[in-house]
Amino acid sequence: MPMITFDRLNRRTHLYLGLILVPWVLMYGLSSLIISHQSWFRSETPPPWQPLFERPYQRAIPADGDVRDVARAILRENNLDGAFYVQRPNPGELRIMRQTFFDITRVVYTIDEGKLRADRQQVAWHQVLVRLHFRGGFEQPHFLNQLWGFVVDLTCVAILLWIATGLTMWWRLARLRISGSIALGAGLASFLLLVWKL
Repeated sequence: MPMITFDRLNRRTHLYLGLILVPWVLMYGLSSLIISHQSWFRSETPPPWQPLFERPYQRAIPADGDVRDVARAILRENNLDGAFYVQRPNPGELRIMRQTFFDITRVVYTIDEGKLRADRQQVAWHQVLVRLHFRGGFEQPHFLNQLWGFVVDLTCVAILLWIATGLTMWWRLARLRISGSIALGAGLASFLLLVWKL
């Protein structure tokens, strides 16, 4: 077995982190391109909403305050449990958007009429990438949502470690310090100039 030196360990760490990060960096790179050029992907006719159900429904809704717990209960009772966002556009209506990476389920509870309606819309492939880009945090229920947030945190740490091992590898190659300094300086200068001017 060859001796494990610092340089060898650093190179291996950089190599395997790069391979582990391939799907994540690819996803963030492609989705950032879509976000920057939304007009290239905008469709004239969005996918239609497909009705799931419309039924009588009764549930007490607090007059004010947070309605997330109520929305979660409504979804659970109708077999739609999962990640969601909720809003109350007016006192007589509650709107819940149940989201996966591939579709949206819109649930509207009309309080005065005692009616619950749900419709589903498939999303286009480029919207899937954008959803992947922005999905994070730990506010959504269930283990897999928490796991996604945890893996995103790990990815952030891995990217920082990947940068650190790359910088270390460059610095320890004395013959590349000048050309590497030029590349690093150009990157920093362009970044700082844009931050300063924008």
